[in-house]
Amino acid sequence: MAVEVSFDNSNQYIQVKGELTKKTVMDALKQFSRECKSLPKWVIDFTQVTKVDSSALAMLIELKRNALKNKKTISFIYVPTTLLKIASLSQLEDLLIEK
Repeated sequence: MAVEVSFDNSNQYIQVKGELTKKTVMDALKQFSRECKSLPKWVIDFTQVTKVDSSALAMLIELKRNALKNKKTISFIYVPTTLLKIASLSQLEDLLIEK
């Protein structure tokens, strides 16, 4: 029941591995702030996420806010279906779409 945030092998994406739940999102946010500092564009890859809850959506909102504050672009790839459904129910699906 852990989460890991790190660069993928190509150093093009920031990969999230494990569970994004109320028990792990604060740790994930700390890891994101460490990994994302020097990147001009944040591309977050959720391929290896195994479980999410509504806390994951709150984390994405915070990441988006931090990206805007730091004048960075952010996009999310391979977002889990469960998280897309939570975003849709919350009427926040636009958050996950790159504009």
